[in-house]
Amino acid sequence: MQKSDINQQAATVRRKTRPSTTLNRKYVKRPSKSGDVMVSVKRSPQVRHFSSAQVTTKKAQDNTPVAPAKAHPMQAAAISKMQKRTASMPVSRMTAKELKDQAIKKALADASRSMNEKKMAEEVRKSEKEKSTRMHFGLGRIVLALSCAAAAVFAIVYFVNLNMPDISIRVAAIQTGIEASYPSYVPRDFSLSNIASEDGKVTLSFKSNETGDEFLLIEEQSSWDSNALLANFVKDEYGENYSIVREQGLTIYMGEDGAAWVNGGMVYKLNAATGLLTKKQICSIAVSL
Repeated sequence: MQKSDINQQAATVRRKTRPSTTLNRKYVKRPSKSGDVMVSVKRSPQVRHFSSAQVTTKKAQDNTPVAPAKAHPMQAAAISKMQKRTASMPVSRMTAKELKDQAIKKALADASRSMNEKKMAEEVRKSEKEKSTRMHFGLGRIVLALSCAAAAVFAIVYFVNLNMPDISIRVAAIQTGIEASYPSYVPRDFSLSNIASEDGKVTLSFKSNETGDEFLLIEEQSSWDSNALLANFVKDEYGENYSIVREQGLTIYMGEDGAAWVNGGMVYKLNAATGLLTKKQICSIAVSL
């Protein structure tokens, strides 16, 4: 067979009309639902895993009605509480304007309350500050008063100690009836240790704070002048071992262990150990009286 004959025969086969295999529902009845069809399936003898009792039990379990789910007690209590709260709340029938006015009033009330609280806090802070200021001021006044009192006591003590010799001399002068005086110059490291008074005579004792050495200053009322003092006392007391020093109008007779001079109707005698006082110190004491 030739090749052209084969192709022509194949084309003839392709163009041949085949009969329709589609079911015409007009003439063929629709099949029933699968649920209504009872199909009997025979169990294979090779299946040995499941028994007939197990199949029957499973069918019985499948036919048992399922009980409805129960709510948890806490969930039921919460739902009941919410229902009661919703029922107790009044139904709001306020208009938009009323709601707006209510919101404005609430905002004003909150602002007023905040301002009042702020004002009260400011007043409390101010009161505490004033109280603290008064306390500090009162404490400062107390400290100042105590300081002033201490300064006054110190000044009084210093003044008394400074003027104690003068006061003691005045008392002794009143007792003896003479015009005794305290020297404004006293050698360094010496201070007044004792005052003794007799009729017409006052004796001042000065003692050294370091060495304990002492010298005496005797003041007597007399009508002698420098010449009378020389004749009646100096020559008898010092013999020929004396020297004369004139200082600011005073004639001072100095011996080995003392000195004597006259001033204003008073005779002054100074008794000291040899070499205890220098001539300059003796002259300073005489001039300061």
